[in-house]
Amino acid sequence: MLRAKSIAAVAASSLILLGVAAAQSGGAQAPADGQGQGQGQGVQALVLPDIAHLSWLEQSSVAALREGVLEKMELKEGMPVKAGGTIGYLHRRFAELTVAKAQAQAASVGPTEKAQAQEEVASSVVARNRLLNQRKPGMVSAEDVAKAEGELKAATASIKEATENRGIAEAELELAKQTYEEHIIRAPFSGVITKRLKDPGESVRAGDAVVEMGNLDRLAADAWVPIEYSYRVKVGQIVEIQPRTRSRTPLPVEKKRFRGKVTFIDPEIQPEVERTVRIRAEFENPGWELRPGLDVQMTIFLTQDAAAIGPPRGDGAIRTAGNGNR
Repeated sequence: MLRAKSIAAVAASSLILLGVAAAQSGGAQAPADGQGQGQGQGVQALVLPDIAHLSWLEQSSVAALREGVLEKMELKEGMPVKAGGTIGYLHRRFAELTVAKAQAQAASVGPTEKAQAQEEVASSVVARNRLLNQRKPGMVSAEDVAKAEGELKAATASIKEATENRGIAEAELELAKQTYEEHIIRAPFSGVITKRLKDPGESVRAGDAVVEMGNLDRLAADAWVPIEYSYRVKVGQIVEIQPRTRSRTPLPVEKKRFRGKVTFIDPEIQPEVERTVRIRAEFENPGWELRPGLDVQMTIFLTQDAAAIGPPRGDGAIRTAGNGNR
């Protein structure tokens, strides 16, 4: 219902147009729609007041990857965390012991050295048998020759087996390390903890959310543009927003403007009111002055020249679509 109401506000008369001549002169009015320039062709900027709302671009309910009991939580609400940073731990003693066992098996060289020694002995017996039979044929029976050669082949196979088993042990070590890593709950991206859902000592299942977090460094805003102007809007165009808190006493942030870019244009037309197109713009927010849920007035600059000039201010340079001067 709120969305339909916002779109209705756009369709009614909230779209403001800044004409080419108005933008360049700062005072001359641009022709109204259909007056000599075609539908929207003379427009350099679209100002969509009070219909955009800031939202999270990155937000997540961070979950445990394995079933277990929370041993420790490193972060509280409001604390920042870097991507990959530790949020908490499940009890992981068993996983630690499994890693230690796998490391010992992967580092073991005894089976390989034993097989190599057996191969050396068997190789020496085969070589001696051949030398003796060369000096005097039949000195070593055919049965003993075959037995020695068989033992040499078995020793060589033992070396291969020991090498393969060590490779398997190394793979088991990687699995053990991964299991251990899954006992650590890490942040999927840089952000701030907004809600803690579990405390130490509580049991969790795989997939249970432990905290909620969001990235305040970059936010998004969705807005709706009437279809007659939507074809002028392109991905990459500069967008400017000005917060509107509706507070009785204007806040300092309402005096500031923030710039971003159009990153998405919905290919589907929204039919609810007067056929509109949803667009999304993204904004850098290094000082965290902008907050998700904040209402903003959005201006879309359709040309680089308009972006350089800046948003319209005062006098007769602004026109309301179909309703004369604003």
